[in-house]
Amino acid sequence: MSERRPHAPLRPRTRSATALWLLEELGEPYDLEVVLLASGHHKTPAFLAMNPMGKSRWWWIGRVVPELGAIAIHLADRYPRLAWRPPSTTPSGPDFLRWVFFSSAIFEPALAQKFFGWTPPGEHRRVGLLRRDDPGGHRRRAAGARCWATTLTTADVLVASGLGFGMRFGAIPPRGPLHAYVQRAFERPAYARCQAIEAREGARFPPA
Repeated sequence: MSERRPHAPLRPRTRSATALWLLEELGEPYDLEVVLLASGHHKTPAFLAMNPMGKSRWWWIGRVVPELGAIAIHLADRYPRLAWRPPSTTPSGPDFLRWVFFSSAIFEPALAQKFFGWTPPGEHRRVGLLRRDDPGGHRRRAAGARCWATTLTTADVLVASGLGFGMRFGAIPPRGPLHAYVQRAFERPAYARCQAIEAREGARFPPA
């Protein structure tokens, strides 16, 4: 493992593949490590010393960056030549930051609520985000999520990955502007490479 390039821990069949997609878009060498939840490696003292949350760690020149939003911003800042993010001082800068954190702050809780049948108190509900009878809302959200005009941003990778997961498991209908947005992202060669790696490692380490 090199201390001069990213270290990418992949847990097959988890959202760690989103971070792998970001690295494939980057096009720079990185070290891949398959981490299996069943092994308990993420709960060992050595791992928890790096990340007390017990989640996939992300090395960059000796530093640990464990959250997808932080990884997306870090890579965008590290490689400005890719124009992966608008400057925060520009009108689109705050929109970029909003969508970077949309998946973990808004979308993932809404998916968990739907998949597990949770019913929080009224003012805390996010289920409206996923309502099938709200085509106008889907159109507004798709319009807001279009950070990607001529250049892909790291926010687009996170949003498209989360939406694609929701569509794959029936939480979002695969049609309309959101579906078109996701399909456009999934046509990228870097996404295809990421999926090939995920399929290869998933076959090597099938579910227990």
